[in-house]
Amino acid sequence: MELKKNPDVDNEKVKVPLIFLGFFIVASLITLSFSYETPVMADDGSDRERDKSEIPEEMIEEQPEEDEPVVQELPEPDIPPPPTEESVEEENVDEDEEIVVETPPIVIEEEEEPEPEAPIVDYPDQEAAFPGGIAAMKQFLAENINYPEVAMELGDQGKVFVEFVVNKDGSIEQVKVLRGVSREIDREAKRVVRSMPKWTPAESSGEAVRARCRIPINFILQ
Repeated sequence: MELKKNPDVDNEKVKVPLIFLGFFIVASLITLSFSYETPVMADDGSDRERDKSEIPEEMIEEQPEEDEPVVQELPEPDIPPPPTEESVEEENVDEDEEIVVETPPIVIEEEEEPEPEAPIVDYPDQEAAFPGGIAAMKQFLAENINYPEVAMELGDQGKVFVEFVVNKDGSIEQVKVLRGVSREIDREAKRVVRSMPKWTPAESSGEAVRARCRIPINFILQ
């Protein structure tokens, strides 16, 4: 006679171990999830997890705490006070005012026009004369003529005719030689005439006038 297996009995035997196996798997998964660590990148770029136990204790030192940076307080810059309304008005007034530079008036001095020279009278009513007369003039010429040495060595001598103008005040000007002897003697004749004192001026119609005079001067070797 064959014994028949009851299927309900067999399922009860298998059900209990399966439940325990399920609890074991769930517990293992929970344990692994708490013990999982993030892998550390190694120096060679691999993802292997570095074991802290392999690092020597000498290299594991506490890092010193960095000192907090000292912030130096900068001095506050001197900020000028804001301009007041009065100062702004003064600046505006100075800018608007025109700078006027007063220049002294230029005074142009008018040159005095020289008085026209009086005409020279060739034939006045009264001729101009040396003070003291002809004798005084001859004495003056004898005392003041310096005979040129060159003329003396060359033997030059003769009479020089000199012409000049006597002004209203008796002064002499425009001295020239009409007929001479030599260059040295003619030069000496003009010099001695210019050195004469003032003459008595000529007169025409009772008034002093400018007049021409002509005199001979003798240069004679003795």
